[in-house]
Amino acid sequence: MVEHQGGFAAIILIGGKARRFAGCAKSELVVGGSTILERMLAAAEGAVSRVVVGTRPSDAAPLPQGVLQVLEDPPGTGPARAVQAGLAVVPDDCDRVAILGGDLPFLSAEALEMLLQHASGAGPQSGALFCDNAGRRQWLCGLWPTDLVRANAAEVEPGSPARLLFDGIEVNTVTWEHASPPPWFDCDTPEDLDQARTWAADLK
Repeated sequence: MVEHQGGFAAIILIGGKARRFAGCAKSELVVGGSTILERMLAAAEGAVSRVVVGTRPSDAAPLPQGVLQVLEDPPGTGPARAVQAGLAVVPDDCDRVAILGGDLPFLSAEALEMLLQHASGAGPQSGALFCDNAGRRQWLCGLWPTDLVRANAAEVEPGSPARLLFDGIEVNTVTWEHASPPPWFDCDTPEDLDQARTWAADLK
């Protein structure tokens, strides 16, 4: 298979209970004047296909034209099944797929390009993901060979952890050395959200 240079799909996972935010969808939290989902979709604007997996609030703004939304089956059965649902609408000829948690306010086009370069440079059967400052792999901030993830996703059961999607795939780790906030930073807690908003205000 010939790899399409620069071509990738992006799957953004917005499921989850967000108990620390009283059930509010983390992807709809506002950072720097836009929701986290809006920021992420803008970062992935260059993707061949953008897919949002999960339920959005009834009063959420419409998704941009061309962005697809699907739901895992059954609903609420975890990120691996959500990726499985997202892959079902990714074009068959898309060689790479970014798999992203839906709470990454500082994801950027530059960060996705870094992942693409690292993965492509390592070969068509390799993936790339960001590591945080402590060296922990951020499994939901990476880019992967679509066919291998499809094969793994076909085997996942409800409740399976996301990491099973990447079994047998060579992983290249990427660190963010820029002064700007890291793309892997996720808003898991209200304190994280406060930090993100502070950083976003400083960038203006």
